[in-house]
Amino acid sequence: MFGFTMLYISSNIDKAKQLASQCELSEKINFQFTDSGIEALSLVSDYRIKLIIVHNELSHKMTGTEVCELLMKNEHTAHIPVILINKEQPELSHCKNVVKHLNEEPTPEILKTLIRQHYHVREEKHHLQIENNLILSIVNKINAPIFIIDHTHITFVNQYFLDFFLIDSLEELPERYPKIQDLFLHDNREDISLIEWLKSLISSQEEQKIIMQNANADILHLKIRGELLEHSNEYLIITQDITAEEAHAQEIEDLYNTDHLTKLPNRLKLIKDLEEYDDLALAIFDIDDFKNINDFYGHIIGDFVITEVAMRILQYISHENLILYRLPSDSFAIININHIEKEYFEIIIISLIQIISKTPVIYQGDEEIEIFVNVTAGIVFEKEYALAHADIALIEAKNTHKDYMIYHNEMRQELVYKNNMEWVHKIKLAITNNKIVPHFQPIIDNQTQKIVKYECLMRLIDEEENIISPFFFLEIAKRAKLYEPLTKIMIKKSFQTFISSHYEFSINLSIEDITDYNLTGYIKSMLSIYPLGQRVCFEILETEKIEDYQIIADFINEVRALGCKVSIDDFGSGYSNFSHLLNLKFDYLKIDASLIKDIHTDQHKQIVVKTIVTFAQELGIKTIGEYVESEEVYKFIKEMGISYSQGYYFSAPVDTIS
Repeated sequence: MFGFTMLYISSNIDKAKQLASQCELSEKINFQFTDSGIEALSLVSDYRIKLIIVHNELSHKMTGTEVCELLMKNEHTAHIPVILINKEQPELSHCKNVVKHLNEEPTPEILKTLIRQHYHVREEKHHLQIENNLILSIVNKINAPIFIIDHTHITFVNQYFLDFFLIDSLEELPERYPKIQDLFLHDNREDISLIEWLKSLISSQEEQKIIMQNANADILHLKIRGELLEHSNEYLIITQDITAEEAHAQEIEDLYNTDHLTKLPNRLKLIKDLEEYDDLALAIFDIDDFKNINDFYGHIIGDFVITEVAMRILQYISHENLILYRLPSDSFAIININHIEKEYFEIIIISLIQIISKTPVIYQGDEEIEIFVNVTAGIVFEKEYALAHADIALIEAKNTHKDYMIYHNEMRQELVYKNNMEWVHKIKLAITNNKIVPHFQPIIDNQTQKIVKYECLMRLIDEEENIISPFFFLEIAKRAKLYEPLTKIMIKKSFQTFISSHYEFSINLSIEDITDYNLTGYIKSMLSIYPLGQRVCFEILETEKIEDYQIIADFINEVRALGCKVSIDDFGSGYSNFSHLLNLKFDYLKIDASLIKDIHTDQHKQIVVKTIVTFAQELGIKTIGEYVESEEVYKFIKEMGISYSQGYYFSAPVDTIS
């Protein structure tokens, strides 16, 4: 049981003692008695008095009121509650330590009640103080700012708040930070106070974040939540320090948006930044023939060249309002961050090109290596499709062998891009829906005028059932990596068609097809599944790309061993190398359509074709004339000794064979 000492000051000490003895308190109370105000002051100090009852009329010179006043003036005793018994004077409002004013001597019951009331109040205050101290201790150990705000001020802060804002007490806050806004980095509207802004954040249902900043410009990123305190118009703001998490997130974003080699912002960052600037100037640089540098010197020196070019550009534009980016491979981009005159931006790019090309890159390895580097640039001065248009200008500059080009509307290729995408979609759809089919054009024996073989020609059937020639989509298929599946479909369907026929048939192959071991392996597997080697002929396009005769010769020998024949296609189409006929043993030679068309009226064509036919006959190679569109042409080439004819004079390509 908790006890305390009570001081009773009265001119009649015996009566006071008798009164105290009659209280019958269960609590342990130590009573001290005196009839002197001066002695009372001494007893208060000696016994750590917790409650005082004083009569105003004392036997000595000092009154009870004066005792109260003296106690109140002393900081060590001002907190002691006093019950004043004053029969003559009204209640004294200036004595703040007087908690009860009695007009007469208390009875034992009243005294008992007064002591009990004080006891419980003191106990509650004691426990509340313990709780407050505990809470304050916990709050001060939290590693994040906690504070309380009313409508205009911050009324409480924890120790972390004080430490972060470099102050010792809340009283110093207005001196160090005159405006509450100085504590925060925020986009608060001018028509709302910062306190109201904070209240609006904590009243939101969504998670909110703020940034606090001290006088040293140190920053805290915080999550916040708040509660309205009961019986108060104040808000308790509790925060969670997420500075480390935000820094980590920023590091990840920086890595995501930064080129690891040059540490420059990358293409992803460029795309984001292009959205931020309206008054735009953009240039894309590309190192000319960089692949050759990589292939010749290796990737280590190639990377060195990239970083050296980046450094030169950075040094030159350091005093300008320009940002440099590293794009994939050997490309860079420059954009302005403020308005810049078009003519001045063009001058900067021209100067950069000259600076880079003028001085070689010096690599110090086992021995010094000088590498001369040239760059080409594409420039654009409009935001819409800026990156694509700058790239178009760059391609145009390379195609025209110029140092740079500025994009203009005549270069617009959006329609080309759109057309490419549409064709890719059509090709994929046709493959999925089994709409890549062979059509067959007959080849006629010029002596018997009978069909002896067919050429298998690829066709695409679109969604409207239109029959489309590969002229419109084959190059796109190659660039879209769809050429190989198309070729395989043609080979398989052609074999399936002629398995039940007696005719010979030919399938077109390019040099790329023959050098593709995956495709030639597929051809061999088809020949093993379908025993048509004796009736199939592979037509190889005559081209300047025939460089490695051994690969072509090996293919010809392998398919010949399986009974197949081989033809050279489009011979005479601008690049007729007769050594092809000598180095590669062909069975047929198909003369290009450009020489057959109008041959009966063109003497120069007649001379060229006569030479080809004579040369082929000497080698035992049979000839085929394609693009035979009239009787006159047919009769003329027949008389020249050409073995076979193919063309619309006899039949267009059809979807079935007779």
